[in-house]
Amino acid sequence: MKNLVKLMVMFFLSGLILLACKKDADENSDSNLPDNNNNNNTEETVEYNKYLASGSYGDVIRYEIDEENNIYKYYNETTGQSDSGTYVVSNDANLQGVYEVSLGSDNFYAVELADKAFATSLPSGRAENELCFGLSADLDLSTSFSTSDIAGKYLFIIYDDLTSSEIWGGYELFSDGTYTWQLGPQDEANFDENTHFAGGGSGTWGISSEDPSRLIFTEDGIDYFGTVYPGKAMLIDNGTGNGFTLGIYYPDTHVSQSDVAGYYRYLDITLDGDQGVGYYNIPSSGSELSYYYKYRSSSEGTGSCSDFTTVGTVNNMFKCTDIFDGDTFYNYFIILPGEVMLHFCAGDNGLVSYGIGAKIN
Repeated sequence: MKNLVKLMVMFFLSGLILLACKKDADENSDSNLPDNNNNNNTEETVEYNKYLASGSYGDVIRYEIDEENNIYKYYNETTGQSDSGTYVVSNDANLQGVYEVSLGSDNFYAVELADKAFATSLPSGRAENELCFGLSADLDLSTSFSTSDIAGKYLFIIYDDLTSSEIWGGYELFSDGTYTWQLGPQDEANFDENTHFAGGGSGTWGISSEDPSRLIFTEDGIDYFGTVYPGKAMLIDNGTGNGFTLGIYYPDTHVSQSDVAGYYRYLDITLDGDQGVGYYNIPSSGSELSYYYKYRSSSEGTGSCSDFTTVGTVNNMFKCTDIFDGDTFYNYFIILPGEVMLHFCAGDNGLVSYGIGAKIN
């Protein structure tokens, strides 16, 4: 078995955002977001899906999506930059349900699970943000959920523009307001639920008094902001320059292949900074996984893996190998069944890509 250090991410999944430093109440106000409603008809109310997001450089970002009018807008709390625009839903059969945004000569993409999760390759206020991810900011974690609802184990990937070879592991949030975490083993066969959710670090968490859709995580005297979609995903902003941590809720029992079957449209980033979009089609049975990819470098094509299977030691992880131009790549997927996919991939020389995807109907 190849070391996980050699894994190449092919799937997206996984939501949470931890913000690197506290923001003032006025910074959290929607007044910082561009106003796209130029209609003077006061009876018309525009409905936006709101997300707390983080960029792969480590910026805290607020996104709003108007599905009816195909409008997006964001405010980067870290840089103070904001923008808005329109998107189109792709007419490419391979990218069904994917949003496309044209800025000058560049095309960017986004995938959305309405009111749940949002991912985009838009730089969102900083050029270094090659991948951004958000979870719903419409949840009131203080009144709609108990601390027991928020608590749980989350299997995570660190998205920091591939600056580290140690990218996956486990977080556990406890109902008493504490948490622990640990990085995963080099060989996934050595993963142990009793040791890989604690031992790397620990801290406390609580609901923000200024914005009840956010959590504050405190470790070694430093506050980080983030959020949880209870029972689904956790997002932590790791601070400027350090990217974000995205975790998928870890189930008590093994997820079956039939539960995760279907098309997941994804965004990913390669080690050399090439941005990609595509799909992975997971079969309900058998071992033949097919995929489509399209990169900014004009590389485009289809392929398949013939050995797709579950990872026996990890309840919601799957894997397969792929041969491309004579080289072998090792692909790992952490999946929230029917919703989100996190993926990473590596070759014999180390990590080469990672990404996030969503199952869009």
